[in-house]
Amino acid sequence: MLWTGPTNYPDETIVVHGRDEVTRLLLHAVSLGASDVIFQTGRPVLASVHGHLSALTQVWLQPMTLARIATELTSTDSIMSKLYSGQDFDRAISVVDRASRGRDGEHLQHRFRINVTAGNHEGDIGVQIVCRHIPAEPPTVAALGVEAAIVEESTPAQGAVVIAGETGSGKTTTLAALMRRVLEEPTPIHGNVITYEAPIEFVFEHVPSATCTVMQHEIGLHLPSFAAGVRNSLRRKPALLLVGELRDMDTILASVEAAQTGHPIYTTTHANDVAQILRRLTLKFPTDLQDQAFHDVLATTHLLVSQLLVPRVGGGRICLREWQVLTDRVRREVTKAGMAHAVEALRTIIQRGEDGRSMLASVQAALREGLIDTRTARRVLDRYGYRDARLAA
Repeated sequence: MLWTGPTNYPDETIVVHGRDEVTRLLLHAVSLGASDVIFQTGRPVLASVHGHLSALTQVWLQPMTLARIATELTSTDSIMSKLYSGQDFDRAISVVDRASRGRDGEHLQHRFRINVTAGNHEGDIGVQIVCRHIPAEPPTVAALGVEAAIVEESTPAQGAVVIAGETGSGKTTTLAALMRRVLEEPTPIHGNVITYEAPIEFVFEHVPSATCTVMQHEIGLHLPSFAAGVRNSLRRKPALLLVGELRDMDTILASVEAAQTGHPIYTTTHANDVAQILRRLTLKFPTDLQDQAFHDVLATTHLLVSQLLVPRVGGGRICLREWQVLTDRVRREVTKAGMAHAVEALRTIIQRGEDGRSMLASVQAALREGLIDTRTARRVLDRYGYRDARLAA
């Protein structure tokens, strides 16, 4: 078996023929609290609920069925030709829930970020479609339990707020909550808020704001790249930029330029912990440019956050975070250590607990409060390099 947990069939005889059945399955998955729904050749429809895969159908999907589902979800008749030529498809879609209505009286629309990719199936070509559920409304920092210290430091006059974590760790969700706070609450950030995403996930146009206007852009649809987007923003008097991911050298360079010219930036990256973020970004540059890139990124970054979703005692999941504010004092220490020893220097700084908190401290606090169990605590500490740490406070 490739999945665990109970099966939850909306109808034991359901056969996926077209959009109505696909919509029904997606809405059923939402009702179960699923974060992802997977359609794959030769498998039943699967849903990921709190990190565990459960089958939603008894019928295993055949190649022709997957072709219909891919066409319906992407609204692209040529989708299979694109997949067979080695291209994938990444876009956000909306599914209308006609059984529920929102605060405005309109039918709820559930958004999904979908990725469609061809792969191997029994020596032939198969397809996998992963649909990640995006709640209809952006979350609040209170609902996510974002720590007060992170919230307080999340609206700098200039500089980047970088959130790191593995795929599915909730980075985009945390940024969305911080964005919603900027729009709804009194913060130092007023004016034109611009986002560059691939694809657009949470939609902010219906979030009321007395101080900001927001415009969202999808990379590949509205602009060719993150780097082009950031440079485009500098001609539009931005009050805040959200850059979906610092995925390449050009995007990092453009973001550094934006920060140097006095703009706050929200963004994400993939890194194992806070101490690794600067190194991770620096290594995207050629060797002869890495030293300068290291100092530029260090000088223009305000807050580093790393987070991980883990099982919560009693069910569900909880987000554990570590963070460090890059004060002038911290920058001087890291600069003195140099790029080669920056990771060790940052780990030492984080463990002091000054203007930040280590993952060790976060795990110990969650364990004391009964939010996680010892097994989960030990797994997180091993992942963050605290293999010999005591679990007791």
